[in-house]
Amino acid sequence: MSDFTGYRPDLEDHEFLAGLDSGARMMSDLGDYQEVRLDPRDLIKVENQGQQGSCAGHSLSSCLEWGYSIATGGTILQLSRAMGYYEAQKLNNIVGDKGSTISAGVRLASETGLCEETLWPYPSNYNNARPRDWQAVLANAKKYRIARAVKIRTYDEYRAFVGSGQGGVHNGISWGNGMNQAVVNTFTSGGGGHAIAGLCLSERVDSQGRPYVWIINSWGVNFGSREEPGWQEWSPTAITQMLAHNWTEMVGLSDMPEAKPRKLSLEEWKKGLRV
Repeated sequence: MSDFTGYRPDLEDHEFLAGLDSGARMMSDLGDYQEVRLDPRDLIKVENQGQQGSCAGHSLSSCLEWGYSIATGGTILQLSRAMGYYEAQKLNNIVGDKGSTISAGVRLASETGLCEETLWPYPSNYNNARPRDWQAVLANAKKYRIARAVKIRTYDEYRAFVGSGQGGVHNGISWGNGMNQAVVNTFTSGGGGHAIAGLCLSERVDSQGRPYVWIINSWGVNFGSREEPGWQEWSPTAITQMLAHNWTEMVGLSDMPEAKPRKLSLEEWKKGLRV
């Protein structure tokens, strides 16, 4: 496992993640709710991590951007992928371009947040040096912290989290070649780890009427389909299979206390989004 350069299951703090709010409790707190299919594809930008092992930083920033868009009624925001990667590495004590973990990203999002992309732009080559005006970065990042992280253990919990419009799911999984397709019906594991963000329910359903999930990758617009470059859909079966794999960690990230809701209502926002 020492050869991993993206998601690092070998360094994952499973004990910390196991102590987060549970998906079962989250579902109990929700009670009866109206399931929504808010579409993120016009709001969250598809990015390209290039040759860096920064998939976890990209997944983290996409989840927080989506959470902020939900909280503010559709605001388009771009957060720092570099901060999401390099600062999580510091929490993991990782030196060099050798990936990071889901647990470090959750800590970072909860305790520090992510600054806006303009304050810490993503470099073309690995460079974990902090920006000169670090206090300004920290002050800005504070606006984009999360207040809740939910450990996802089942497809039903995944569905309830994104289907209730709480935010995105920060996924760390094994990645096989069979995953490189626009619609993933069956999970294929491999020898490497990958972090990737799940944001909302799809209109596609399986034979039981259960919705797929929209996933945004960090491999640029050449990934996915011609119709939906950069995106893919995961089936309920694939998510269940992922959760049975011993490398998998999935955490829902939600609640941004500093987000300022717009007057635009959720229903008005939904009407303006494609389905």
